[in-house]
Amino acid sequence: MGTKRNKKPVHGNREEEKANRLIKYMCIVLVLLAILMIVAFSVM
Repeated sequence: MGTKRNKKPVHGNREEEKANRLIKYMCIVLVLLAILMIVAFSVM
């Protein structure tokens, strides 16, 4: 039982890390899209 308890938090940390990375990528993509839209509208 001790080993199972130790494995769960590690898995949770990995999932949390993956989620944080995903959020970071989403933010970067949104910022890039915003910049592209601003450039596109300023050119028009």
